[in-house]
Amino acid sequence: MTRIDASDGGPDAATPAPTPEEASRVAKAAFIGTTIEWYDFYIYASTATLVFGTQFFPAMSPVAATLASFATIAVAFIARPIGGLIFAHYGDRVGRKTTLIASLMLMGISTMLVGVLPTYATAGALAPALLVLLRFVQGAAVGGEWGGAVLMASEFAPPGRRARLSSWAQQGVTAGLALSTAVLLTVTLLVPKEIYVEWVWRLPFLSSAVLIVVGLVMRLRLDESPIFQAGKKSGDTAGARLPIATVLRESRRSVVLATLAYVTVSATFYVAFVFLLSHATGPLKISQAAALTAVLLSAGAYSIGLRLSAGVADTRGRRTALLLGFGGILVVVFPSIALIETGSPVLFAVGLALLAFPVGCAYAPIGVYFAELFPTATRYSGITAANQGGSLLGAAVAPFIAIALFSAVGMYAVGAYVVLVTLISAAAVWALGETRHLNFER
Repeated sequence: MTRIDASDGGPDAATPAPTPEEASRVAKAAFIGTTIEWYDFYIYASTATLVFGTQFFPAMSPVAATLASFATIAVAFIARPIGGLIFAHYGDRVGRKTTLIASLMLMGISTMLVGVLPTYATAGALAPALLVLLRFVQGAAVGGEWGGAVLMASEFAPPGRRARLSSWAQQGVTAGLALSTAVLLTVTLLVPKEIYVEWVWRLPFLSSAVLIVVGLVMRLRLDESPIFQAGKKSGDTAGARLPIATVLRESRRSVVLATLAYVTVSATFYVAFVFLLSHATGPLKISQAAALTAVLLSAGAYSIGLRLSAGVADTRGRRTALLLGFGGILVVVFPSIALIETGSPVLFAVGLALLAFPVGCAYAPIGVYFAELFPTATRYSGITAANQGGSLLGAAVAPFIAIALFSAVGMYAVGAYVVLVTLISAAAVWALGETRHLNFER
């Protein structure tokens, strides 16, 4: 390690500055850990879309059962801000590393328990009640995960690579989606649907035990964030006894605008990968295997957009990268819908990937953009409040809004909804301005 010198802008002359190798190692660990947590989170969402209606809500009509399954997904978005703010409080007061280990443990245990839940046929109303409880715990865990992973990666990164390295935490979100989809696709291709629905759906939940052990080993080997340690030594972080209260008092405008900025990414992601998956296997009558293949390919397009945009964010600015991503969404949303609505499995995959690419572009700079808005003492709480607020206004309600609009008007109304939230987010980003010039070690 080299040392940050106060004359060079560092917070404490005795604070060790991470080497490039250490920064890369932390970014990789953030990627692996986030991948595992979001694998667990998305394996639930995908299985709820494909299985839970029949297993936990068999007395309902198919449409009502689908809505009930979506409701169990949405429960996590109630839990996410609760868990997020709890983890953020301790992340700002105790440290980023401790909260990341705790969130991974909580996610792993709740996911494995879903894999052994009794169904409605066995336990009656108790079965969906337990399902909702475990989804709540999943939501609480993932609510604390994103902020900690982003901060560990960004606070270890040198200024010129901060967007690229911190974006690996976001890359883990997409990798978790791809991994969960690949597992479901493999099971779909190898196992008859009747057997899958009966009991094989449990195996992906149980297999997460191995992934959790891998993630824990990697996280236990990490050092605490050097910027956080510097703030703790100097006493800068000691003043925030209740970090979220400090954020809302001193940075209210930033929280509100950042929340609105995040709505598009969260809403469009869930329209693409939850609503459209259900739409494909339902009204479009595309096979489950073909629909999952489309999601897997689209996750690849999303990841490519994310990596390209992270480079733009470091060289041209965070706001520029975000606005380019939003502009891309506005350009492709209606052509994507036209391709999807043909009902062709191939064109469905093309349309979904076309939409996913600019959403990935918009997601890449979000983490570092939010982190640079807040000082070290309240950074975890600030970015978590914005992230979870945007998720509540976007992802939590997006599948329901999409279903309602499609049922009442048609798929192009869903496109209009995406356009509306994108314009709102673009306006919020414009109002926030650029952040890469701000002192990150304040």
